[in-house]
Amino acid sequence: SRSAQAAADESCAPLRVPTRGAAMANCDVGVITSCLCFLASFCTLVLGVAYLILKLERVTVRFDRCGAIEADCNAGWRSVFSLAPDVLFTIWTPLVLGLLGASVHAYSLPLNHFFTWLLPTNYVQYAFFQLATALFGNFGYCGKLGVFVGALSVLSCVVCVIARLMGEGGIKMLQTKW
Repeated sequence: SRSAQAAADESCAPLRVPTRGAAMANCDVGVITSCLCFLASFCTLVLGVAYLILKLERVTVRFDRCGAIEADCNAGWRSVFSLAPDVLFTIWTPLVLGLLGASVHAYSLPLNHFFTWLLPTNYVQYAFFQLATALFGNFGYCGKLGVFVGALSVLSCVVCVIARLMGEGGIKMLQTKW
């Protein structure tokens, strides 16, 4: 009767097959590329923090064994906190590159307007940024973790090139809550 008729109507209803355009909308190469780059940059930031913590484990500030004026009593402190270019770039590179890379998508991370001037605006620039991050901010830090994060950054570099070759122009911004 009525329920049998309703079941018959439902069984005769045409099947809805998603169109090719609808299926492709769920697989946006720009969003996937941006997610991978954000992940690589966040891992670089974590790597930089881990490296800094490892360096700070051996740093002590001596007071009782120092004279009133002694040149190198706290040289250990100066080996981490110095504006000498060799110390500054060696210690702080992964942290700064991770912060820069993550701030492409997290608007609250840039410390000042100068950061936005350094950030990539398209996938070609993003590819070079990720390659530089891998070479100068990942591979040489924290052993196997640095190699893993460097490989992730190289992968994101390759994906940036693929995204550009597929027609993506500007970087797809992720909606982050930071």
